[in-house]
Amino acid sequence: MFSHKERDETNILFFRVGTLPAVCVQRQPAGDGAVRPCGGVVGGGASGQCMALLDSLDTPDRWSDRPFARWCMLYCRAADKLYKDMLYTEQLTRALDWYKRHGSAEETAWMGLYLGRSYVEDKLFLPATNTYAEALALAEKEKLYNVAGYICSYMADLYAYTRQTTEERRKFEEAADYFQKAGNQRSYALALRDVAATWAFDDSLSLALDLMLKADSIVTGLNDSIGIASIANGLGNIYMLNREFEKAKQSFHKERQYDSTDIAPCYLALSNLYYQIDNLDSARFYLEKSAILTSNLYTPTDRMYLGYLIEKDANNIEESLNYLEKYQTMKDSLYDKQKQVDIIDAEKRHNVVLLLEQNKKLTQERIFITIATIITICVLILIYQKKVRKHILEINHKQLLLEKEKYRHDKEEKGMEERISQLTKEIEQKREAYNDTVKNKKTISKLHKDLNTLRYEKFRQSDLYNQIKEQCRTVKPDKEQKLTEKDWFNLIRLVNIVFPNVGAFIGNNTLGLTKADVEMCYLSFFDLSLSEEAILLGISTASVNKRRSRTRQKLSPDKKEIDIKTFILLQGW
Repeated sequence: MFSHKERDETNILFFRVGTLPAVCVQRQPAGDGAVRPCGGVVGGGASGQCMALLDSLDTPDRWSDRPFARWCMLYCRAADKLYKDMLYTEQLTRALDWYKRHGSAEETAWMGLYLGRSYVEDKLFLPATNTYAEALALAEKEKLYNVAGYICSYMADLYAYTRQTTEERRKFEEAADYFQKAGNQRSYALALRDVAATWAFDDSLSLALDLMLKADSIVTGLNDSIGIASIANGLGNIYMLNREFEKAKQSFHKERQYDSTDIAPCYLALSNLYYQIDNLDSARFYLEKSAILTSNLYTPTDRMYLGYLIEKDANNIEESLNYLEKYQTMKDSLYDKQKQVDIIDAEKRHNVVLLLEQNKKLTQERIFITIATIITICVLILIYQKKVRKHILEINHKQLLLEKEKYRHDKEEKGMEERISQLTKEIEQKREAYNDTVKNKKTISKLHKDLNTLRYEKFRQSDLYNQIKEQCRTVKPDKEQKLTEKDWFNLIRLVNIVFPNVGAFIGNNTLGLTKADVEMCYLSFFDLSLSEEAILLGISTASVNKRRSRTRQKLSPDKKEIDIKTFILLQGW
């Protein structure tokens, strides 16, 4: 009867007839929609280069979840094309968890299919069934019919493994329906081929033949050589079971014509066909032709067993025993090889699990460090914000005090301005009315004094006055304290604004005052000591004393007792 066969493509199909040992072939769907047999020759091209690149990457299990999940997806797709096993379930479980959170529905369904196949490779059929069912439910919900078809096909393989032919057929029929909905005619035809195989196993050859012919018409219309070869193989086996050996022979030759990539199983099928019709010479001929390199691990062993049967029927006892010995040796060798591979695989799995545990530990440590860092940063931010709030409150408090002080100062200055204006007006009125009266001259003099007192009080409240006083308070060796051109400009401007008569007096300069004399006149309004003026002028106190005396002599040669400021304030009234 039929063996398990690959999903979409075949170059190893050998449907067992008679007493030959069963050939077990796994199915693997590729990411591009094609499906290739497990255990095939590792191909080259883009897929081989992709796999080589993926294998060269250093410790992907230590990567973060996103790049690791992407790596798993690419690896599984490349493994499909190159007939390699899936990654370990531990790796694919991690990748599936990430795709469930961040991937698309289609990516999640594909990764669920890959994980289910990995469970099957480990003979963990119950987890595989659960994973397939979950992926199928998602594919049905999102109307991902192509993915759903492949999932159903692999679920059918599980039933085939447990010899539940009815359930196997049901899942293949579901796969065919999904492929038809998806418009994937090629996969639809090959799903019909799989349904036909189940009917052949149940000896319903007429149903099997009808379905296989329908599949053949579809792949022929698609002009798909690989698909045509696959269907031809199935037809050949059905015709053999139906004892239609000529049609079977034509089908096997058609398979050989359309797909010569791995022809050894086809030659072995032809050898078995001629053995069935007792044509031992032709059986030997094709048996010898099947002695070529093949990707099917079981073909060399089956070849020895068929050779034993042929020579036994020909009464070549010695030759038949020779074939039987080789068969037993190759069978044991195949078992030992698989056992060895299982041991190597177990060691690799142990290393992967160990790496995953280390990665999990590192991830936990990283998370702990990240949380501790975040908490520390939050505490520092809170402390900083508290200090900033305190500083802002202090600034606001000072700003409030400054605003109150400014309001008070502005109010006082406004009162001063009003008082100065009032006194000035009063002086002018009384000067005009009583210009020659001694009594009124004394009154005007008093008004002058009051007015200058107010103006001087206003002058003392200015920022520049306080700045000049602070600048010359003490000698600061590391700082320039001499007045600059800009300082002189602001100083003179302030004095002229507060005391308008001073600017008029200095501007007329009828006394021959020099620049140094003018500077002494303006500095006199700051009531500075000799040492303070020396700091602002950048000269010695002796030089300052000489300047004062020279300026005072020019201003009032006959009144040496009067100071410079008082004399200047009396001018211009």
